[in-house]
Amino acid sequence: MSHKYPGRTVAGLLLAGWLAAAGAAAGDSAPALARWGLDEQAGNQAVESVSGRRDQVNYVFNRARFKPASAPLWRADAACVKHGCLLFDGYSTDIVAPGLTSAQLASGFTLSAWVAPHAFEWGDGGHYSAFLSQFDAGAKQGFSFGVYRFGTWGMQLGFDSAIVDVRVKDRKLPRDAWSHVAASYDPVLRRVALFLNGERLVNIAAPVDGKFAMPPTPLTIGRHSQPEPFHDAFKLNTFLGLMDEVRVSAGPSDAAAVARTIAADLAQRGGKAPLLTQADMRISPSTFDGDRHRPQYHLIPDSGWMNEPHAPFYYAGQYHLFFQKNPFGPFWHQIHWGHWVSRDMTHWRELPIALAPEDDGLATDGVWSGSATYAADGSPVLFFTAGSDAVKPNQRTGMATPADLHDPDLVRWTKYPTPVTLQTDGLGRYGEFRDPFVFRDGARQRWFQLVGSSLQGRSGTALVYASTDLRNWTPRGPLFSIDASRYPGFEATWELPVLLPVGKGADGGERHVFLNDVRGQAYYWTGVFDAATARFTPDVEAPRVFDVGQGHFSGPSGFVDPKTGRTIVFSIAQGERSPQDEWDAGWAHNGGLPITLSLGADGDLRLAPIGEVASLRRKLLVELRDASVADAVEALAAVHGDALEIELELVPSAAAGKRGMSVRVAPGRAELTDLYVDAARGRLEIDRTRTSADHAYGVQGGAFALSGEPLRMRIFLDRSMVEAYVNERKSLTSRIYPTRADADGLALLAAAGDRIVSLKVWAMAAAEKEN
Repeated sequence: MSHKYPGRTVAGLLLAGWLAAAGAAAGDSAPALARWGLDEQAGNQAVESVSGRRDQVNYVFNRARFKPASAPLWRADAACVKHGCLLFDGYSTDIVAPGLTSAQLASGFTLSAWVAPHAFEWGDGGHYSAFLSQFDAGAKQGFSFGVYRFGTWGMQLGFDSAIVDVRVKDRKLPRDAWSHVAASYDPVLRRVALFLNGERLVNIAAPVDGKFAMPPTPLTIGRHSQPEPFHDAFKLNTFLGLMDEVRVSAGPSDAAAVARTIAADLAQRGGKAPLLTQADMRISPSTFDGDRHRPQYHLIPDSGWMNEPHAPFYYAGQYHLFFQKNPFGPFWHQIHWGHWVSRDMTHWRELPIALAPEDDGLATDGVWSGSATYAADGSPVLFFTAGSDAVKPNQRTGMATPADLHDPDLVRWTKYPTPVTLQTDGLGRYGEFRDPFVFRDGARQRWFQLVGSSLQGRSGTALVYASTDLRNWTPRGPLFSIDASRYPGFEATWELPVLLPVGKGADGGERHVFLNDVRGQAYYWTGVFDAATARFTPDVEAPRVFDVGQGHFSGPSGFVDPKTGRTIVFSIAQGERSPQDEWDAGWAHNGGLPITLSLGADGDLRLAPIGEVASLRRKLLVELRDASVADAVEALAAVHGDALEIELELVPSAAAGKRGMSVRVAPGRAELTDLYVDAARGRLEIDRTRTSADHAYGVQGGAFALSGEPLRMRIFLDRSMVEAYVNERKSLTSRIYPTRADADGLALLAAAGDRIVSLKVWAMAAAEKEN
């Protein structure tokens, strides 16, 4: 399904209007110094048509490291103002051209471009995300013309002794829609002017005693000349969105001259800029075809950075899931809420950004993790951590509701204008207040909210609030806490608190599981939640590790599926890569498989991937029953693949040793990864010491006792992603990055006397996006 961005049209772009404006003034347009039409639609160079020069379009995949090389993100005529245009990806795309000289601009200049920003940067360093920039802040020379926070936009100019920042704050640029922007400097009148869609919005005086001059530096399109560095590999102050018809002209311009340029650009379109769709602005997953590490059937955004998925709910025939998203690239910064929908929680389709930081006094610096519930009328409601550095503490709970309940995808969301929950001094460690988890108390007209925090001198906790209308919340105190002196590290904030029912305990009483994230590791307790007192009593005080992959499974969220009654948990699978690796890859992290939780007879959790995952099985490659180890070894020798599901049931003999599987095995065992249970040591582990020829990742794992039962292991291999589920009692999530393309074999870890009850291997299909 293709989504037009609602309510984002370019008002007043009628050809008759431009011609009328153009006729209101006489005179010729300023002579062109440079023009980039961005019409190429292929290759990695852009023609500067005045000189005929070809300028390099820098882009991460011009010389790709993990996939075949591919061209920058050119767009065809239908999405563009005039012929073709270019999508700047927000972190790697820019064009560097020879610098302009002071002599060329001695009579003044006009800069102009068609731009369609997709999102707005935080404004690090006070710099613009530049359309055009040739600027030296230290020398106070040149210009930087671009967009700033929340769609404000303008230009900085250096006048030797001062820098002038001319900015439009009351006519912001819209997201995902074309606007024509222009900036002009007249050295005779010493005036600086800014124009939006042909209308002059600003006309101010330049310093009378300053001299404008150009620095001896390159001219950059799509990035500030002096971008702020980030995590060593990244450069900020980079434009994200479409750009077309970028021009530099000698001499100043007035509104009539700008209007003539716009009219000429739109003449073939009846005077209107094209409406953009989601497909025009997204970086397609096909961009990453051939990436040997990018998962194919796990939940993953189209591109860029993701962190924890959260706020799952089911409504009008579809599951919705949101996630922490940086649209500017594969790094943590300027967090938005991404949005997926699915009919089966297996095949997901990414929608436009649901929630973004805005100049609303609510979530100006980030829209961080949260949850979803249903209002009394059954409609979904989102709760999020509203980040605002202008207030203290900078973390509050915000709320959003669908803008149109008749839209089956619920694309647009409306934020409630003020925070619904504020932390009060004395309730939890002040300033630690995030990740609201909201749930309804059965059929009652009452909701509870858990907020991650900590208690001074005790441990982390979840603060409890209660409400009868979702807007007004009454504090009820901490849900529970533990003695952190006995459990070092648990004095930290308990992030991402989740409380879900998991069935009845041995005493017949209802049990819940409380999940959280402490220092990047997911933990859990089972116990009893008393709605009357708003307290949780754990069955045992000691925290238990949810997944023994040691940090790869984190950021838990969950819900009770109203269709089936299942308790389902989602997670983030961390990538364990360097910033440079993530820059080179263009993506960072993915979701784990959705898993169901229930309570076993021993009072501990049982967990397994949801049954719908079976729909991803493409072909059965191996099927053995009551076989010998030798039979299994022979069958597995013929299997090759990096997207597999493996199901093994094995009765171990008395011989000591490791039982499990080797995956991503290269010829001669030059690279391989072992997943196994070592019964003698009581351990479930992954050995990655030979996973990659260029890096030893070590051994990870945790306690696991077979207790005389057969070993039942399910392994989900998805390129760099590995998930193992053992006897429905414990999971292990990890990452592997083999260097060899032929590291795609399987091998059995077993003793000769073991009996193979069952062995099945399926080739898995890519989780194609739903239509």
